[in-house]
Amino acid sequence: MIFPVVFSYFLLEQTKKNKIIYFILLSILYVTLMICQSRGIWISISLTVILVIYIIIKFKFYEIFKRNRKWLTLLLVTFLIITIIYSTDNPLNKSAITVPQRAMSTFDENDPSINTRLLIWKTAIEMIKDRPIIGWGIGTFKMEYLNYQAEVLKDLPWHLPYYANAHEAHNEYLQLLAEMGIFGFIAFLILFYFFYKKILLALSHENASNREKAILLGMLMGISGFLIHCLFTFPLHVPALGMTFFGIMGLSVAYIGTINIKKRDEQKENSTNSKNNAILVNRKYLLISVLALSIAAFCLLNFLVFKPYYAELLYFQGLRHTVDQEYDLALVKFDQAYRFNPYDGKNLHALGGTYYNLKNYEKAEELLVKAKHYLTDVNTFYNLGLVYSQIDLYIKAEEEYKQAVYLDPKFTKGYHYLGLLYFQQKDYNKAIEQWGKLLEIESDFTNKYVVFNNLGIVYNKKEMPDKALEYFLEALQLVPEGDLIEKEIEEEINKIYKSKLKN
Repeated sequence: MIFPVVFSYFLLEQTKKNKIIYFILLSILYVTLMICQSRGIWISISLTVILVIYIIIKFKFYEIFKRNRKWLTLLLVTFLIITIIYSTDNPLNKSAITVPQRAMSTFDENDPSINTRLLIWKTAIEMIKDRPIIGWGIGTFKMEYLNYQAEVLKDLPWHLPYYANAHEAHNEYLQLLAEMGIFGFIAFLILFYFFYKKILLALSHENASNREKAILLGMLMGISGFLIHCLFTFPLHVPALGMTFFGIMGLSVAYIGTINIKKRDEQKENSTNSKNNAILVNRKYLLISVLALSIAAFCLLNFLVFKPYYAELLYFQGLRHTVDQEYDLALVKFDQAYRFNPYDGKNLHALGGTYYNLKNYEKAEELLVKAKHYLTDVNTFYNLGLVYSQIDLYIKAEEEYKQAVYLDPKFTKGYHYLGLLYFQQKDYNKAIEQWGKLLEIESDFTNKYVVFNNLGIVYNKKEMPDKALEYFLEALQLVPEGDLIEKEIEEEINKIYKSKLKN
């Protein structure tokens, strides 16, 4: 967004010193684009350049480029050098892959990033199909996504490796349709219809100078590039980007207003006293309106921005304490975050999880159930399953574990604890089934020996010693030296051998 605006001022600047400053800023921005290696941004830039060329030809902006021939040549050479640096292996290029490699991955049908996006888009389309008119509601995409993705994965199991717990659709237009429906989407498009109409009229206006047109062109290109980029990611959901976007839109409209005011001033040089009095009265109303709007804006900002932002800071501080297993300190931070923003699902989840770690299962259940109203997260169902297991509510625990593995068929912890739940209930066949799924999904994981040991115990319970011995021996090969479970496995193996010798 910023690049075209800076570029416009670079072209307009007459002072050499300021020209150099703009030149350096453009170079830094271009380096940033190279380092980020965002394919969506490169596609956006390419399409925006085509739009720029069309507008330059249509509105005859040749003169400003002719005056800057030398500077544009220097800028082009600089960009070429930067491109070469980030397209080759050299000490300045710290990326694991070069720009051409990143660009070519766009055409790789096995590229994980692209395939994950395709899965997200397919899921979003299914959400739109169910509520095409009014949508699911603003901010609800992340709450409904996993349920719909689970159904998509049932029909298209080959997408399973690209499973995602997506909070955004990675396409703002699909997310708008999913959350606001056709009516909301049309309202969004109408906003930009009038915006583009206003800008294009101003560019063709006789009273607008070349300088004013160049500035408007820069703003228009920034907005256009952003809107194209919205096809591939979720920039409107990033506060800094969303604020900049609507800020540039507002500045563009305000700038057009100054052009129109200038026109009116030229047409009306004289004004009567009555008109002056009317202006003074209007200014009083304007001042009152501005004060009222400022107070309302401050209240809204406090509720929608400042409190949630501070709650977010407290949430991350709580996570830091959780990593260090300082659960009492984590509880203080999560509780403070909850007071500032009681509608944040991830904080409710963290707060419930902390109460579970502190063995306050009643409070943990209350908060985790509440978290499900604001967030759909596999771990919330999993944690609730753990809570219910601790208080012997096995049917409820089973429901939560099943929901977790339904939403994420690769969620191995869900299968592991579901197997343990069935083992506790002495339903050994179901326990074997769940642990078998775990081994099938993730054949090599850190605590594999624990699952083998569990399977050995289950087969012992089923009076199948040969099968039990097979799993105990595999567990013994994988168990880390000195682990407490090692001795238990050895004892079980010895028992089986002794039993065989007796027989």
